[in-house]
Order: sequence, then structure tokens, then C-alpha cells
Amino acid sequence: MRPNLRLVRHSFRYLMATALLVAACSQADTNAATFSPTSAPGSDAAAPSTTSSTHAVTGVDSAPSTAPTSWAPTTTPCAAAGTWAVCEVADYRQRPYDLYLPTSYEIAEPIPVVVALHGGGGRAESAITTTCTDGDRDSPSCLHNIAEREGFAVVYPNGSGFGLLPNLKTWNAGGGTDGYNCTSGEACEGGIDDIQYLGAVLDDLESWMHVDTARVYFTGLSNGAAMSHRAACEMSDRIAAIAAVGGTNQYAATVNCDLIFAPSIMQIHGTEDPCWTYETSDAACVDTSGGLKLGVEESTAGWVERFNCSMEPVTTELPDSSDDGTRTTRTVWSGCADGAAEVHLLTITGGGHTWPSGEPYLPERRVGRVTTDWDSTLIWEFFSTIRHPVAGR
Repeated sequence: MRPNLRLVRHSFRYLMATALLVAACSQADTNAATFSPTSAPGSDAAAPSTTSSTHAVTGVDSAPSTAPTSWAPTTTPCAAAGTWAVCEVADYRQRPYDLYLPTSYEIAEPIPVVVALHGGGGRAESAITTTCTDGDRDSPSCLHNIAEREGFAVVYPNGSGFGLLPNLKTWNAGGGTDGYNCTSGEACEGGIDDIQYLGAVLDDLESWMHVDTARVYFTGLSNGAAMSHRAACEMSDRIAAIAAVGGTNQYAATVNCDLIFAPSIMQIHGTEDPCWTYETSDAACVDTSGGLKLGVEESTAGWVERFNCSMEPVTTELPDSSDDGTRTTRTVWSGCADGAAEVHLLTITGGGHTWPSGEPYLPERRVGRVTTDWDSTLIWEFFSTIRHPVAGR
């Protein structure tokens, strides 16, 4: 039997990280690292900057802080508290990430991070407006405005663009065999290693920002949702939970999902989604490559089985607060083997291929209804209760 190389790599990485943490803790009483963030390129909080920032290695001459902490950056900050920035990633100069760092960020306190992945054909900037009512970046529903209120950083990475259409970016979320759609486009067909890229994004964040590594979460729409599922399978040593909107675990339809730990899962899906139907089908709105996309019930059942959740699910109705032709049912599986992970399914009856209270990327006749009964606040409420069982300790 061939060894599971990914498991070996992740286990080795975890053991090394644990050893380094023990060593660091042993010096905590004698070493007090200090740091004060400097201004980063970017615009005001109304819109992301178009200026990129690279990170130069810093030394002991970093500006002092009055708040002692055992954490110190290894690179120059890309953003200051209360600002937007576009940050380059080493070895991925064509794939920077946008970031909003809330005003409340202080170097001495670790901050939770939400990584938001755009849909197929989108990019970081489109992921920002996707979560905003009518695309208005001042809307309280925007994920970055929730980040400002609740005190977490929100990161918008970029997928891969190709040829004459570099701004139509996709993620390699898996599939492509056994009759399943290769999700999505050139990124999947070309075998782009987006797990490596997303790991590099997290590495970069942790080099200059005091990340609470026990509170790293992924979310996304469509192709970005499916990529979040794949990340949950392949980066479970770094991700505490995901919230997938309008896309399922396409990766696990054709490949074993080898978990190191069990991240909690929230699946959000409309019953009238014409682009990624609630049931397994080959329906699509834009993608013409064909093949099946895994249905919601099959994807959710896969997570429940992996986590060995023994309790019967509990189902509740969310308030139907607006006359938008939708209503939402939440089904929760708990009592899972590790005692921490849960699986949440939010079924939006009458909902389409859209972000709750967000901006649809095509007209309603193409992608279906938007529920306005709730917004991304519900996603953050789910994330905020979950910590990774090992990361950050």
C-alpha cells in the first residue's frame, strides 16, 4: 500500500509547528517582540486600492509598540488598520489578493480571517460586490462592512486567468472524471494547483498580520464555493470552517477527501438554482464544458458520513422577513465523532444561483431569485463560534 503523502506532509508540518511553538513558549518570559504597523498603500474604506504592495523582510529596527506580544511580523505590513490594500504573493505576481483590515485591528491581538473566493469568471473585485445588496459597497450587508463591525479581516484572492481573457478567472475545484464536470474551466482542465496558491496566501498573511490561526474560514460562490469545499478537504490543518454558497464538494465526487481534522461545514443553496442545481445534474448557466455537478444532498451526506455525525438532524425555519418569493430552512447535524465539527445546510426554497442579500452577476431570468431575508451576518455568526481544534495552540 502506498503511503498517503499528503497526510505525511501535513503530519510532519504539524509536528514541526508544535515543536516551534513549544520552543517559542519557553522563551516567552524573556522575549517580548514589539511592532507598530506602518501605513500601507490603499484607498479609503469605500473601495479597494489598485496599488499593490510587496513585502520586504524586516529586522530588529521595526517601530516599537507599547503593547508587548510574543508575536512579531517577518515582513513589512501590506495594510494598516481601517484600510484596503492589494497584496502580492511570492511566486504568484499575477494573482494578488485584495484585503480589508478593520479599524479595530491591533498588533498585540490575533485577528480572525475570512477568505472569500469569487465565482467562475470573476475576480477579487467582483467577490467584494457579490456580497453587497445591489452591489453597493456601502451596504451593511457587504462582507467587508460586517468585518469592520465584528473585527475580522476579509481576504479576496484571485483565481487563474488565461490567454486573451486574463480577468475571467477560475479555480480548480476538482472533478473532470467519471462523468463529472471539471470545475471550472482552464484552471481545472490545466491542473492548476490552487491549494498551493491558497496556502501561499495564508503564509503571506501570517508573515505580516497577527492572524488567529485557530479562526481561519473560507467562503465563496459557485466555483468559489466548490473551491472552499476542496480547501476543507486538503487544508483541514489550517481551516476551521467553510460556508459554500451555490456550489458543492465537486472534488470529493471523484477523489477521496483525506481529512487531517474536521472543519465545520455550512452549505447554502437555492432549490431553483439553474446553474448548479440542487440535484446532481449537468445543468449550467455559462459553463459549456458539460458533465455532472454533485447535488446538495449527496455533498452534504458525504460530510455527515466523514464526520460520523450520529445525531438526527435538527431542522428550523429562518424568519421570512421579506416578500421576495424565498424562505430558508436550516438543517444541522451535530454529535460528530470529534465532538466539535457540525454540518449546516441552509436550503433556500425558491432561491437561485445568488448570494443572500447580494448582487447577482446575471439577471434574475438567468440565475434566479436573491433571498433578502438574511445576509452574510448569518455566515459570520456561524464562523464566530468555531475554532480549529489544534491550529493556534
